[in-house]
Amino acid sequence: MRELNGLVLTEKQLGRRRAVPVIHVQGSHYEVGYDVGRIFSSVIKNFIATYANLRDFEKEYKTEAGRKAYDITLANMKKRYPYYVKEMQGVADGANVSFTQLFLLQMDDLIGTVNDNHVPRDDTGGCSSIGINTPESSVLGHTEDAFSETLNHFYIMSAHVIPTREDKEYGAVEERFASLCYAGQMPGYTMGYNGNGLVFSINTLSPLVLKHGNTPRTFITRALLAAKNFYDAERILRDEGLGIGNGFSVNMLWTEPWGGRQLYNVEIAPDLKGDRSLVNIYKYDKEPLVHCNRYQRANVTEVIGPIIDSSAARLEIIHSYPPPKSRKHIQDILSDQTGKEFTVFQTKPEAIIKTIAAGVFDLDKRTWSIYIDKPNESEPVAVLPISFSMLDNSY
Repeated sequence: MRELNGLVLTEKQLGRRRAVPVIHVQGSHYEVGYDVGRIFSSVIKNFIATYANLRDFEKEYKTEAGRKAYDITLANMKKRYPYYVKEMQGVADGANVSFTQLFLLQMDDLIGTVNDNHVPRDDTGGCSSIGINTPESSVLGHTEDAFSETLNHFYIMSAHVIPTREDKEYGAVEERFASLCYAGQMPGYTMGYNGNGLVFSINTLSPLVLKHGNTPRTFITRALLAAKNFYDAERILRDEGLGIGNGFSVNMLWTEPWGGRQLYNVEIAPDLKGDRSLVNIYKYDKEPLVHCNRYQRANVTEVIGPIIDSSAARLEIIHSYPPPKSRKHIQDILSDQTGKEFTVFQTKPEAIIKTIAAGVFDLDKRTWSIYIDKPNESEPVAVLPISFSMLDNSY
């Protein structure tokens, strides 16, 4: 319950709060996780209590196939990314919540489909990304769309991770990044930047056939926050020796040490014949980047349903505009609500998926502006400086 102007409100009655909590943390993986959990304990607990999908994940976890998939996935992540597992344990300990519940959130559709992997799924999604990289402007815009329960249940984590000696032996490196995070979940699977020159946004994609036990996409996007350059990012995405279990795409705007900028979209899917991810890379030299929640180039069989229908509708709307050439153009397109059923900026009360925030990365100004309302009609609630500290050697 919450109280506003003397009235006691439930979470559903709170409406769209114009607030962007930001935490700055420094320490080992466990320590930064612990501080995030401690500071945002109430938000994390409330999200866990109200997120309907988690109830479905817990039901699957109680089945033999679900528990097996969970155990295999956790064992694989302890081998591949033990320091990120520690980070999650830190969040669980700091917030005083169940690690199992947090790990189920990371598994997402890998646990939700474990008993009906080949049945067409009613997946939903709504993130839209638009980027330009011209001599005049380098901008990446993104609507962060998520299940309705996620509204008001997110924060931005700005971290300087200093790995312990033990974590270094397992491959951990020093990290500086900022990422929007859903409550209790790892940074990376949304939008943000790192100190090595990367600005990024993520679009959920839904292959029909998943590989249970393989790397969840949230672990791969968490690892991307440590990427030193595009080629290092490609290595992380390919995930040789295991490979991703589900799917996503990442929009990356890289600033290089000599000042040049490169704009990419990469689509990632499970390789059903090999132990690595399928990776499809496209570099945008002149035309704008536009991506939603469907595979646009990779030959992947997808689910059917709202996530595809919504993506088709949003892509049609976006491409009905002239090609964007400025930040203003991008903000106008991301604010579009002309669609009858599916809109680019989704605020309909009955919508399962809502736009919880929009982000605009302006590389010329080196700012990340976060909007809660339509970005062409509102002021950003927060404007964060983009610091490429490790690129600039300014620390």
